[in-house]
Amino acid sequence: MPEQPHKMSEIMKEMAEMLLRHTSEVASSEAAHVALFLANVAWNESVGLGGSREGCRHVWGPFEAENPALWDEFKSSDIDAMIDELVRYKKDHYPDDRRRILTCGIPDGKLRVEWLNPAAPGVDAGWEMRLYGLVRTGERQAAIRFLQETRGLTRAEAAKRVAAIAVELRLL
Repeated sequence: MPEQPHKMSEIMKEMAEMLLRHTSEVASSEAAHVALFLANVAWNESVGLGGSREGCRHVWGPFEAENPALWDEFKSSDIDAMIDELVRYKKDHYPDDRRRILTCGIPDGKLRVEWLNPAAPGVDAGWEMRLYGLVRTGERQAAIRFLQETRGLTRAEAAKRVAAIAVELRLL
């Protein structure tokens, strides 16, 4: 019987905590969110979903504005170095885990990670993540247009595919 994958929320917590200066202390909400975001970026980058680093300042900018001392809670303020460390950690500790993280956050104070299985052979993982992300965030019309533009589907075919993804993601 194949080994069950580790619980993704536990892995993300473990990776996020690696970035914090004092792991024995409770991190501020802002630091916890940013550390988790960086762990998410590192994980997806390690499974071949690049491009997440570019333009991600918009994610931690509001947390930084809320808590100007945010980076004091981290071991470093070198974001690229921290992500590189987490990519190495993931590759060393979970080399065969190719799941892709769709969403990762702390809604209602509880860590929640939604992930997709590895992309099937021949499937563009980045394209698939974009499609699933559009459906997950409720942008169904944009997802339908995306399928029409990138796969040449009719509106009805695209709508059917989007509805199937919504069911798969347990959104319906």
